[in-house]
Amino acid sequence: MIEMNLLEALAAFDAYGTLSAASVYLHISQPALSRSMQKLEEELGVKLFERTKNRMALNSTGKLAASYARTILNMEKEMTTAVISHNRSLHTISVGYCAPSPRMEIPNMLSSFYPGTANLSDLQSEEELLKGLRQNRYTMIVLSHPVDDAELGCQYYGSEHMHFSVVPAHPLAVYKDQGVPFSAMDGETFLQAGNIGIWENIKKQKLPHANFILESDLNSLNTIINSSTLPGFATDVTIRLFRSQQNKNRIFVPITDPEATIRFYCVYLKNNTAKLQKWLDYLKSNS
Repeated sequence: MIEMNLLEALAAFDAYGTLSAASVYLHISQPALSRSMQKLEEELGVKLFERTKNRMALNSTGKLAASYARTILNMEKEMTTAVISHNRSLHTISVGYCAPSPRMEIPNMLSSFYPGTANLSDLQSEEELLKGLRQNRYTMIVLSHPVDDAELGCQYYGSEHMHFSVVPAHPLAVYKDQGVPFSAMDGETFLQAGNIGIWENIKKQKLPHANFILESDLNSLNTIINSSTLPGFATDVTIRLFRSQQNKNRIFVPITDPEATIRFYCVYLKNNTAKLQKWLDYLKSNS
């Protein structure tokens, strides 16, 4: 069996053309590289080089051997990548999200069902999520709508409802029980998390005249909100998750438009059903 380092040496010589250049690339001495070429010729039982006093070059047989060497090396690299990737996938659940709140909740829940499994998350547009799911970049994605596809499974996860976050002195704070439409706050300046996923399109559509001060770090955003009178956004999920970090004087006014409520669905390739079975059983029992 030919050693891989001999094939690497042959491919390097073919690529760089001289012993000196190839040896620099391979980080070995020229005599060591020359001995490797001789050993490869001995193992194959053929002459691969034309040698003169000051020059060494591949003959036609050597060029053919170099071509096969590159193919074998590429296959070995692909095999290593594929095997490592497959093994990692057995111990990793990669989830793509269309909104921040499920991304805050689901990882901890998955960790309880799959202890010892790495949990990767990503926030993307729904188009990119579906594309990534079909390319096996995600084990599961969370969308704002169900899907009907023979290759995909779909299970309802839960819903989220948006609120305005205002100080008690704000004129709309008195509507904390009955709520207000988006239009009631159009034109105001809001404090907002930097990436709110699918909520971004809804916000732009329903508040076309509003201004937004963005802060990507949630801890910094909470600090600013706690010291500001500007309105912000919250949802029933973030209120529950971060109530202890938010100013007790903040009033959460529900938004009455139907667009203020999103229903989320976990979507997955059906060939990942067995891997996600515990999670899917949980969702079904709570739907």
